[in-house]
Amino acid sequence: DYYYVNNEAKDFALLKNGIDLNDLEKYKELIQNRPFKTELPPMVAECGMIQYEFLLDFGSFRDLQRHRAIVQRMPLLVRNHGFNEWYLKAMPEDLRNKTQEFIKMQEDSISKLETTDEIKQYYTAMGYNVPCRVAGDLKAIMYLVELRSTRFVHPTLVQQMLKMIASLKDIFTDIDLTIHTDSEPNRFDIRRGEHDIVMKD
Repeated sequence: DYYYVNNEAKDFALLKNGIDLNDLEKYKELIQNRPFKTELPPMVAECGMIQYEFLLDFGSFRDLQRHRAIVQRMPLLVRNHGFNEWYLKAMPEDLRNKTQEFIKMQEDSISKLETTDEIKQYYTAMGYNVPCRVAGDLKAIMYLVELRSTRFVHPTLVQQMLKMIASLKDIFTDIDLTIHTDSEPNRFDIRRGEHDIVMKD
C-alpha cells in the first residue's frame, strides 16, 4: 500500500529504537563536541536506526516530507484524527466558532461522497492531522530535529520536533547527546517569510 494509515496513532510515540548504545559509545566524543551547524559523520549510521510516529497537520507534513535522509511514508489525508487545534486556538473566538461549524459541514459533505478515501483527500483541508512515521539513523534524525525546531518553522511541526528532542536526550543520556536547538523556537521572526525554494540564476 502506498499510503500510510494508522487509525490508532497517538500524539507522539517512540516506535522502535534499534541504535546499539555500545556501538555508539565509540563516537561519544564526536557526538558531544560536534560544532553548531555541522552533521554527525556518516559512519554513525552503522549503529542502527530509530523510529517515531506522531500526529501532524498535513500542511506541516509537506515541510517534513522534504527530508530525504529519513525514511517516511506518505500519509493518507483523512479526517478521523481531527483538525489541528493550533489553528483554531490562533483565531478570535467568534471566527473559531464559525470555522468549527464550517469544518463540521465540510466533513459531512465529504463523508457523503461516493468515492474512495484516496479521492476524498483532495477535498480535505490541509489542517487535518495525519499520522507521520519517520525512521533514520542518528545522523539523519539529528539533522531533522535541529533544522525543524527553529523559529523559522511552522509551530505545529516545531511542537513535535521538541518532543522528539526530549525523547532523544532521554534515550541517549549516557553519551550526553548534544543537540543544537533554537533558544526561542516559538518567537515570531519576520525573516521566516523570506524562506522559500526558488531557482537560482
